[in-house]
Amino acid sequence: MNTLELASGVIVTGFSPARPTAVELAALLRAPFAGYILFGRNIEDADQTRVLIETLRAEAQPSPIIAIDQEGGRIMRFREGAEPIPPMMALGALGDMQTAFDVGEALAHDLRRIGCTLDFAPVLDLALEAGNTVIGNRAFGTTVELVTQLGGAVGRGLSFGGITPTFKHFPGHGATAFDTHLGPARLDVDAATLRLRDLAPFAACARDDAAIMAAHVAVPAIDGERPASLSRAFLTGILRDDWGFNGVCFTDCMQMDAIARGVGTVRGVTEAIAAGADCALVSHDPDLAFEAAQALAAAVDRGEVPRARLQQAYDRVMHLRARAVAALDLDALAPHPGIGRRIAREAVTVVRGVPRADAGADIAVIFGEVSLAAHAPLLDECNVALDPDDEAVAAMLNTVRQSNRRPLVLSYRAHLYPRQAAAIAAICTHAADAMVVSTGEPYDVPLFKAARHVLACYGNDRLSLAGLSDVIFLGASCRGVLPVEID
Repeated sequence: MNTLELASGVIVTGFSPARPTAVELAALLRAPFAGYILFGRNIEDADQTRVLIETLRAEAQPSPIIAIDQEGGRIMRFREGAEPIPPMMALGALGDMQTAFDVGEALAHDLRRIGCTLDFAPVLDLALEAGNTVIGNRAFGTTVELVTQLGGAVGRGLSFGGITPTFKHFPGHGATAFDTHLGPARLDVDAATLRLRDLAPFAACARDDAAIMAAHVAVPAIDGERPASLSRAFLTGILRDDWGFNGVCFTDCMQMDAIARGVGTVRGVTEAIAAGADCALVSHDPDLAFEAAQALAAAVDRGEVPRARLQQAYDRVMHLRARAVAALDLDALAPHPGIGRRIAREAVTVVRGVPRADAGADIAVIFGEVSLAAHAPLLDECNVALDPDDEAVAAMLNTVRQSNRRPLVLSYRAHLYPRQAAAIAAICTHAADAMVVSTGEPYDVPLFKAARHVLACYGNDRLSLAGLSDVIFLGASCRGVLPVEID
């Protein structure tokens, strides 16, 4: 096997069309890539996606990796025809390992129906930074124990269902507020704290029947020069030498600005493989992925990267590919129908007060472009921008006062929007019996000290609001506990 074939075999690429033409497909398949990652842009429905994946899987033996980000909540690339799953923080509020396992199995079922083989999930980041919106409610919670138990259970459920789980974002992306899609992220913490805190869930869950994704997060206490995705200290020293992990280590997308605006995507792929990564992810541009493969092959041929290192990465990837299981029938019966709605409902957390609302007597003040109308058609709604100006706040308060109804307030990240927080405080001053619901991460809860009735749900997506509506309008029981530490 020539070096370019080996180099192509340690790169997973993405592409744009949902229905590639023959010419586009030929260009995509010109190199024997390790596999392909699908995004929403590639998915119209289950039938179309199954045909696309079967085309890709038919072109190589063993079958290429068919990867996807299918976490739950806002990160669900396959939606139409899939079991809806709420954000993982809702699972954190339940703290139920069996339910977490069932979620993994439900995710696997839907992914196998369309022909995927690997899921870039679950997230093992700790929700330690209130300003972190790139992770946020994708995390299970704050504590090592909670994240380890639930993340491990979701991973086992995925494996049981025939899909390889990928624990991410090693060494931890939850304690930094910076988004590596947009630039470099840095975690300033000492080595001992990192090992006991951020790294601990990965160390506990690392196993050879799974994969790990390395983030573009720099930790100067471990490597003062490189992010983890390019760091031998992380990818070889900690992951392999310390933990004995022998599964596949993926990089996060090498087209993220943290890499693309730094060392560059093409050079970054070579450095990642040299440092100990097994498979580099180039999510959007197959031409760039091919250029990266050529550059990696050239680096090996001139002795810059040992051929044995490339062969080791290739062999691990091929072992993972060989484990891929057959797709399920598109109409295969779901193992846990309705699990997402049940989680969204039961995870609702009563911080204080009574979780009851009256759609015919209350007025909803909702920050953001979402609605409860699908679940409570009689409810009057007043939508306000996440960061409203003074005129919008005045108009909203006037509407609330003139309605003579109890306000039902849905906040969204008010801790990051001071004018939203001030507007909610004004509502609570006007109406002492107002009910305030923190949607998304519950860092808003400490802002509502004047409110008698305070709840938390863990997303403002349709499913999370459906679960909330079941509780406040229909009287469904809930048992959620705040999964993050708040003041």
